Amino acid sequence: MRNMLTIAGKEIRSYFTSPLAYVVIVFFCGVTGLIFTLGFLAQPRVQAEMLRLMLGNTMPILLAMVTPILTMGLLAQEKASGTMELLMTRPVRDWEIVAGKYLAAVALVLGILAITLEFPVILALGSDLDWGMVLSGYIGLALAAMAFLALGVMASSFTSNQIAAAVAGIFVILFFWIIGWLAQSVSRELGDVLKHISILENLQDFGKGIVDTKAIVFFVTLIGYALFTSVRSLENRRAV
Repeated sequence: MRNMLTIAGKEIRSYFTSPLAYVVIVFFCGVTGLIFTLGFLAQPRVQAEMLRLMLGNTMPILLAMVTPILTMGLLAQEKASGTMELLMTRPVRDWEIVAGKYLAAVALVLGILAITLEFPVILALGSDLDWGMVLSGYIGLALAAMAFLALGVMASSFTSNQIAAAVAGIFVILFFWIIGWLAQSVSRELGDVLKHISILENLQDFGKGIVDTKAIVFFVTLIGYALFTSVRSLENRRAV
């Protein structure tokens, strides 16, 4: 546990010693802030709908864009610089390396999401706000962000090129995002399976104020699978 937290702390510091974290924060908060400001100028009824769409659509799409950028260098950069071999010679387990780097990325993204809590607070000052919808929306956002980051870490574990890791991360996230769209063009049984593994399909209920246990199980399973695959990738590298 100590090794994992040490690695996480190191990664968090490295985020803020480079422009990466600042660029992502400015981009994410800037875009969401602009959308919120435009919606805030509308009628109160439209404002509530705008917030629901932000939580259920706009912000997940932005997270899918920025999370692979945050994870692309977590393992790939270590391999490219040769520090991965040095790290493996120390008394630290592969899962601690993966978990520590993953936790650092999760902490950063959850911090960014916390900044956006000002949007529902501002709306609540001038109108009745459905806080149940807000809470479920942010739960869905947090789960989606953690899944995106886990898939990004998995992509970063497969290569020593950061650009390739970012592209692979975006591709994998996009696959789980749009796979539900194919449900209409296949058999009913296969369509149900595709919907169950679609991130977009599992996110929809959260944006409506519904916390679905099946969706939570899906995200937790996806996160666990991606991190397990990342650990196995490091173990194979150690064995070579």
